[in-house]
Amino acid sequence: MNKSVLFVDDEENVVSALKRMLYPYRKEWDLNFAKSGEEALELLSNKKVNIVVSDIRMPQMSGDKLLREIQKKYPEIIRVTLSGYAEDSTTLHTARVAHQSIAKPAEPEEIINTLKNAFKLREYLQNENLQKLVNGIDQLPSLPEIYLELENEIASNNVSMNKVSGIISKDPLITAKILQLTNSAFFGLPLRVNNINQAVNFLGINLIKNLILTINLFKLLDENNPNLKHYQEIWRHSNKVAVLSKRIAEIKDCKKLIKDDLFLAGLLHDIGKLILIEQFGNYYDDVKQKMESENISYIEAENSILKTNHALLGAYLLGVWGIPDPIVEAIAFHHDEIVTGSRELKETEIIKIANLIVNESTNTEELSNDEIRNLVQNKLDKNKTEMNDE
Repeated sequence: MNKSVLFVDDEENVVSALKRMLYPYRKEWDLNFAKSGEEALELLSNKKVNIVVSDIRMPQMSGDKLLREIQKKYPEIIRVTLSGYAEDSTTLHTARVAHQSIAKPAEPEEIINTLKNAFKLREYLQNENLQKLVNGIDQLPSLPEIYLELENEIASNNVSMNKVSGIISKDPLITAKILQLTNSAFFGLPLRVNNINQAVNFLGINLIKNLILTINLFKLLDENNPNLKHYQEIWRHSNKVAVLSKRIAEIKDCKKLIKDDLFLAGLLHDIGKLILIEQFGNYYDDVKQKMESENISYIEAENSILKTNHALLGAYLLGVWGIPDPIVEAIAFHHDEIVTGSRELKETEIIKIANLIVNESTNTEELSNDEIRNLVQNKLDKNKTEMNDE
C-alpha cells in the first residue's frame, strides 16, 4: 500500500529539519518536499500523494489557498497544517479545509505520530472513492432547530456558556467539528479535550461565534429535504446512546475521562450515516429496502451495497479529524460481536450494548440504574450463550 507524504514550507531550515527528522522513515514512506504552493501543485499533478503537510503563511500562495486547491483537485488527500500562527482570520478559514494542525516548533514525535495515524486510518476505509468523499467534506449538515437555537444563543447579549455547550451536545456533527478544532494546534491547548463544556470554555464565545457564524462550517438543512426525517431519527438515537453509555459508565464507576469518552462515542457513533445520507440522498432508503427484501441486518445491507459500513466510514472521518483513538475505535467496532463475556466491560463493549438497548427500547431515559444493570447483564448472558452454541 502506497504511503506518500508531501511537506510544503518556504523556509529552508524547516525543510532541512524535516528531512533529518524523517530520514529513518525514508524506506517506509515516500517523502516529498516543496518550497512553495506552486511547486506543490506541480508535483501533485504528476504523483499520487496520501498526505500533504503545509505551512500556512507562505509568499505568493498561502497554505490556506494551497489546501483549498488540493481539496478541489485532489479531495482524497489528507490535509494537515504545520504553522506557528493561530487565532487569526487566516487560521480560522484554514480550519475549514485542514483536517488537522500541528504547531511550530513541533516535536518530532508529534509529526511522526500524526503521519502514522493518518496512514493507519486507511485500514478502516479502503475504498478510495469513499476516502475521496470523506476527505473532501468542508461543510456539514445541521438540523434547523438545533442550529438556529445555537445561532440565537451565541448572538444574544446574555449568552450562557452552559447553554451553548448543551445545544452543541445535541448535534453529533457540530460536536465532532468543535472537538476537531479544539484538539488541533490551531488553539495550542496543552491537553486533550473530550468534553464539550471544556471545549466551549477553552475556545470562548467569540471564537465559537466565528466558527459557527463566520466561516460557514455548517449548512442548515432545508425543512423540505426528504431525508430530514432520517437525520432527525439518527440525531435522537445518537443522543439516547450517548446518555445511556455514560450512565452505564457511571454505574460501573468508570473514571471521568472514560465517561466523557463514552458520551462522545455514543453521540458520534452513527456519524457515518449522516455523511452517507448527505452525500447519497437515497442511501438510507436503499439500505432499508435491501434489509427488508433480503431479511438481513442494517450492517449486512450496508456492506453489500458499499463494501464497507457507516461505522468504519465514521471512524475514518473522525480519525482524519484527529479525534482521540478510544472514541474512534469504539465507533469503528460498535457493530462487531461483544467479546467481553463475563470479564470487565471495555469502552467498546459499552457502546455496543448501549446501542443494542436503545434499538430495542423507546424509553431508555426512564430506566432506573437497576434496570440498566439487568439489561446490560442480559446482553452479556445472551452473547455468552450464543458464543457457547457456536
